[in-house]
Amino acid sequence: MTTRARDEYTHPGVRRKRLAPAYVPYLFLLPALALLVWFRYTPAFSAVYHSFTDWNGSPGANFVGLEQYRALLQDDIFLQSLRNIFIYTLARTVLSTVMALLGAELIYNLRSFRAGAFWRMVFTVPLVIPATVIFLVWQRIYAGRLGLLNEVLEAVGLSGWVQPWIGQTDTALLALIMIGFPLVTGVAFLVLLAALQNLPSSIGEAALLDGCSGLRRVFAIDLPSIRGPLALVVILGVNAGLQEFAPMLIVTGGGGPINATQSPGLYLYQQAITYGKYGYATAIGTVLMLLTLAFSWFILRSRYRGAHDVAV
Repeated sequence: MTTRARDEYTHPGVRRKRLAPAYVPYLFLLPALALLVWFRYTPAFSAVYHSFTDWNGSPGANFVGLEQYRALLQDDIFLQSLRNIFIYTLARTVLSTVMALLGAELIYNLRSFRAGAFWRMVFTVPLVIPATVIFLVWQRIYAGRLGLLNEVLEAVGLSGWVQPWIGQTDTALLALIMIGFPLVTGVAFLVLLAALQNLPSSIGEAALLDGCSGLRRVFAIDLPSIRGPLALVVILGVNAGLQEFAPMLIVTGGGGPINATQSPGLYLYQQAITYGKYGYATAIGTVLMLLTLAFSWFILRSRYRGAHDVAV
């Protein structure tokens, strides 16, 4: 049977005519692709270009080459912000991933369907709360006077630990890292719980018959089986951490005290909006983009190296 005949007949005695050319479905994707290019890729390439200029936001910009990047390397505040964001991202990603995995494992192993549904709702509801509200609540928790954390410490007899948590350089960054503790809620929790629930039940039954304990099963079966979702969670955590600026802006009032919580994202915002140095700000954004791409590539490479669950 010729190719044309195969296209016209799907079953003996049934004639089928092609309703539209094969390229027609791709035409429907063009509007979405155009919006993606215009609103996502065009600003990114524009930022990279303007990072080589002295652009101040007005039409026209003078090309200055690598001058903005040289200034970044000599900017103590920017270098301090890089150090802060690396510590923040590392600690926050590790804590949020571990706690989300712990919460997902606990719910996955619940025998009661109603109990599992209840705790899923408990951990999911905070997703609908605006982040600004959460940051303002934690700002009051960390307050030096009448702050909830200090009041609790005094109530349990630990008045020696009372201190201005976001008002001193030694504890301000740690306070931001712990916002949202126990860090079980969020996309990471939902992704890992869905990955665990998609595991074949036969695997758990076989492990039970072989006498595998619950803790050993987590490390020997669950974690290797959800390497892909784990890599996704880590990449999302790293990307969000490197670009973070909202808690620094809201909780510590702009990266204080003495730039102890300054971040590149917040510094970018300050340089562009406060000082009108858009060329300098785009250079900071370009560095952040390159760092994000580098870390994402490294995580993906680690995920697929020696992997047996995917064909690479």
